[in-house]
Parts: sequence; C-alpha cells; structure tokens
Amino acid sequence: MELKYRVISRGAADGLVPFPLVYIDKKDVEACGLSYLEAFQKIAEVFKDDCAAADIIDTDAVTVSSDGIMGDAAVVAFCSIDHGKINKDFGFINVSEHPYYPEIVKDEPHMKQWSSEGFVGKRLYRGPNTEDRGFRNVHNENMTMTGRIANNNTGSEMMNLVEMTEVLVPCFGMNQIMKDGDLLVGVAGAEISVGIGMVVREKLGRIFNWSYGAGQTAHNSGEYAKTVKSDYPAIVAPKPVHAAHVLKALDAGLVVGKELGCSPVNLAIAHAGGYEIALDNITDRAWVELESVGCKKEDFEKPSPKLSRDEIIAKAEEILPGMPTGKLYKSSEIVEKKSIKL
Repeated sequence: MELKYRVISRGAADGLVPFPLVYIDKKDVEACGLSYLEAFQKIAEVFKDDCAAADIIDTDAVTVSSDGIMGDAAVVAFCSIDHGKINKDFGFINVSEHPYYPEIVKDEPHMKQWSSEGFVGKRLYRGPNTEDRGFRNVHNENMTMTGRIANNNTGSEMMNLVEMTEVLVPCFGMNQIMKDGDLLVGVAGAEISVGIGMVVREKLGRIFNWSYGAGQTAHNSGEYAKTVKSDYPAIVAPKPVHAAHVLKALDAGLVVGKELGCSPVNLAIAHAGGYEIALDNITDRAWVELESVGCKKEDFEKPSPKLSRDEIIAKAEEILPGMPTGKLYKSSEIVEKKSIKL
C-alpha cells in the first residue's frame, strides 16, 4: 500500500517557491486507513533533512475565499513539518465541517452560493471549531507551527519564520494543483495584497471570523496595505479560471461591497459585466487602500461595458488586476506526484 501525495519542491517555478509544499487527497488518506495526523507523520519522515508545509484536501467539498467566493476543494487538515517533526501541540490542526442550517444565508449572505449548481449538497470547510482548535487562543489566524514553519490562514499562506520567506496558495490555486490544472505563479503584487484584506463576515471562518464584513477592510492600514503581501510568491489559478468562480457568485445575485468582499478582482469583474456594486457601502478606509492600487470609486461609477460572461473570461488577463510578473505553468512542470510505501 502506498500513500500518494503531491509536492511543489523548494526552488520550483524558476526559483520562486521558498520551501516544499505538500498536498494530499483526502481519498488517498482514507484508502490507506490512516488518520489525518498519521498521514502527515508519514510525510514528515520524507523531510528529515528539510521542512515543509502540508495540507490534506477534500476534492469533493467546498470552501470560501477571503473575499467570499465559493470554490471546489477544501482543506480539511494542515500541518507544519520541520526536519521530520510535527509539534505535538501546535503543529497540526483539523478543519471542521460546517453543516448547513436554514438561517445561514441570513447570517452570511454570500453563502447563497451553496445552493448553486456544482456546490449544493457538498461538505463545507472553512476554519476549525472550538473542539478542533483545542487550547489555542481564538485570534484572526488559524495556523500551525513547528520550529521554523508556520502554515497559516487554514493552509493557504505558509512561512519560514527563520529565513523570513513566505508563499501564498489561495484556495483556487489549491484546486488547480489537485486537478492537475494550469497554474499562474509569480510575485503577488499590490492588488492581491490589498485584496486579501477585503473579507466577508463568517462564523468559524478561515481567518477573520465575525470581525469585518463586506465593504470593510481587515487590513485597515491605509496605503501600507498594498505592501503587506506584495513581494511574496503566489501560486494561483489562471485569471480566466478565477474569473469564472467570481462570475458564478455574481450570477447567484450577490453584490460586491454588500455580500461579497470589495477586492480589486471582484470590483473589476463586477464592473466589466455591469453587475451591481454597493459603492456607498464600501468604507472610506477601504477606499483608501483600493485607490492606492488604482481602484478609484469614480471609475466604477462610470458606465460599464457590460461584457458577457464569455467575454469577461476571454479578456480576463486584462480585466483582472494583480500578478504583474505571473507566468503560466502546466501543473506537471512544478507539481511532482510521489508516494510513500506503508
């Protein structure tokens, strides 16, 4: 019996990836009769002379991006590995399944997407509940830590705390990794740095939980927001793929700035397609950050070109801001498929 896994090695993508990133399909863990922690411990044995961040992904589940867009595949457990070790207290965490309840759309309007084709009936994972979090204090980051490696934001932001290196892999990028899809890799840039802070309000969310809602900024740091993550490498979905996810949310009737986060990408797509944008619900503090990367309120008040869905996807490279140095890779060029004999 073998435990299969995917790894993006240190130095992949023309040297951009700072340390190994490991992704395991939940089905492969179950096929081996292992618990999530046991699977990670098997992976840790491979990295006795290195460090790594590792995630277990349920490809039949759904999750939600920071700015409120639902996508396929969800992290169900994540860990930090340093030279073969996983810290017994802080190195591993399960991500809790969040069951459907009738009032969820009232509490969290962006969850209307859960009723959309392809999402309805699937398990939802975002962040850990109290039981899975254990004795960790509640704060705005769900993370694991072992030695020099921190695996943060429910497995989408990984750091080497000694070397001071970091890499971002948002949920749509993870989905592409697990589906052997193309990947856009480059320096994140100012627009993504700002966009990360434009979150939605969620109970047991991936990061900020109930602290900030659509139209607000969780960064709350003025023009500095564009620098927070701007120079980190990022592994994301190609822009046409990302655009399709956002359009699905917009076609479900959700409004950017009201029910969806006011990230530069969400704003750009909504304006291009002539969708409603709750411009006056976006706070002044959020506009300071948005305008620092060229997203000016007056530009979104101008008439929309009202492009069709197909036109937006076809022109996604020019419509979606961010990733100025991004290079498109086939998954096989940077993702290695490996296995461990049990």
